[in-house]
Amino acid sequence: MNLIKYFSKQRWFMGKNRTILRADTLDSTEAGNTRIRLIKVSFDDGESDIYTVIDDENAVGKILEDAFLDGSQQSVFAGDSGFFSFRITSPFSRAALTSIKPVSKEQSNSAFCAPGKFFFKLYRRLEPGLHPEAEILEAMNKADSSRVPRLYAVCNYKAKGGEVYTWGILEEHFPNALDAWSEFCNNMDSTDAFQLGMSTAQMHESLKRLSGPKYSGIEPPFDRLQQLLQNSTDTEYAPKLREKLPELRIRYSDLLRETFSDKTIKKQRIHGDYHLGQVLITQSANGTKHFEIIDFEGEPTRSLDYRRTIRSPAVDIAGMLRSFAYAGAVAKTDPTEAQKAFVTGYSKVSGISTEEIEKESKPYILAKAIYEACYELEFRPDWFWIPAKALLEL
Repeated sequence: MNLIKYFSKQRWFMGKNRTILRADTLDSTEAGNTRIRLIKVSFDDGESDIYTVIDDENAVGKILEDAFLDGSQQSVFAGDSGFFSFRITSPFSRAALTSIKPVSKEQSNSAFCAPGKFFFKLYRRLEPGLHPEAEILEAMNKADSSRVPRLYAVCNYKAKGGEVYTWGILEEHFPNALDAWSEFCNNMDSTDAFQLGMSTAQMHESLKRLSGPKYSGIEPPFDRLQQLLQNSTDTEYAPKLREKLPELRIRYSDLLRETFSDKTIKKQRIHGDYHLGQVLITQSANGTKHFEIIDFEGEPTRSLDYRRTIRSPAVDIAGMLRSFAYAGAVAKTDPTEAQKAFVTGYSKVSGISTEEIEKESKPYILAKAIYEACYELEFRPDWFWIPAKALLEL
């Protein structure tokens, strides 16, 4: 296999705009009649990343079956310079493991599923340290939080130098679940938005138990946006936004200062990458809807330490409010009532007034829209008008 060509073609590879000098196998082990590899990708700027590759991805179920064949709580497969481990965190029936197959949709990681039974997430770009998704799911399962998937197993690699990398997790798959993004695009239902607000507050309540590093504030990428706007071919929004960008910088600093001077929402662990695409909708036998929150890994481009930091829950609230705005833009529907219902639902469970929630979310809404504008200009220019319009209205 030509590893350089292989990586350049993968959607999950985060180094597409960089020049690869070489790709070397750091370590590997045989399992499930295939091979799990850790690949070091070196770039021309002197930096490098580590990625997980499985030679035959259709064999993921067989890998897990082999790992848990003897019924032990942990299995270890030796590599040349470290150990690949599989640790059970919750009891599960292993009968359907071999039916796990790749899911075609790929983003920053790769997904594998046995419908209604198992969901396996293969983390592609690795770094050493405690992984937030494994940490959060295990903690919330122990606290008996029923609105998140049950975590069944964690897959780690421990190098001989002591560094530990999490390269995969096995979790519950919700049968017949609908994704909230599609549902709200089809029907911007305020009652559902209210219930999602309550579920979000319940999630934050569960996350209060977790500790994490102190957050060092990172300013939104104003400079990056300015550069992208200068190179943009958009003639409707880009010129106006270029003109308004200095004002938005000042506005962000003012909002942040106002929020910190009279803060009600206390910092804690948060989801970190919260939007409608991170929520599934299930239905009880009696027709009651439930919102299942997934994907607790945080922003994949950020470091593990950053993703585990103690931050304001208003970051998640802002992310969801912006997601409603996107759904409204796609559906050509005003999302205002749904956004208000979401905040009201959050207020009912958290006990924080809607006025305080809205006030403390404002700087994060602006920051989120700046990130969105950068992303759309780089990858989806046809969608750029959505965050651009929001920023101009701010």
